[in-house]
Amino acid sequence: MDCPWKWTDPISKGIMGLSFKKDVLMNWIEEIGKFLRIWTEGHDAFTEPSDPAVFEGAYEKFFEKSRNYFINLSENELAVYLKEDLQVQQLHPLALTLLFDGLNATDGSQENLLRKAKLILNLAMAETASFAFQDYQYLAMIDNKLKSL
Repeated sequence: MDCPWKWTDPISKGIMGLSFKKDVLMNWIEEIGKFLRIWTEGHDAFTEPSDPAVFEGAYEKFFEKSRNYFINLSENELAVYLKEDLQVQQLHPLALTLLFDGLNATDGSQENLLRKAKLILNLAMAETASFAFQDYQYLAMIDNKLKSL
C-alpha cells in the first residue's frame, strides 16, 4: 500500500513539510463528512427511506422516468435502456434505488424490483470492472429476500 504522505526534501526542494496524495486526502475528507453527519443528525442519518413517495421522487429526479416505467420494463428492455440512455456512473445509484424500493414495496412489485436491482448490480460490476464488498452484501440480501418470497 502506498504511503499517503511523504516528507519533502528540504535541501533540493527548498520547502519543508508533508505532501499528501490527492485521493487519500479526498477519502479522509469524505470520512470526516460522514462522521460529522452522524454526529449532527444522529445515528439514523444513513438509514434508507421507507416512504414510497421518496422513491418515486428519486426515479423522476435522477433518471427522468417514473417508478412504473421501471416496473413495466422487461429485463431485456431494461438492459437496452441501461446501455443506451444511462452513463456507467448511473448504474449503481439506479440499482440501489430499485433495491431499497423493492425491500420496502408493498404493492406486489417487490420481486420485480429486486430482480432488476440484481441485474443492474451485476451489470455495473461487469461494466466498471470494479466491485465493493458492500455490493456483494446487497446481492446476498437480494438473494435471501427472493428466496423468502
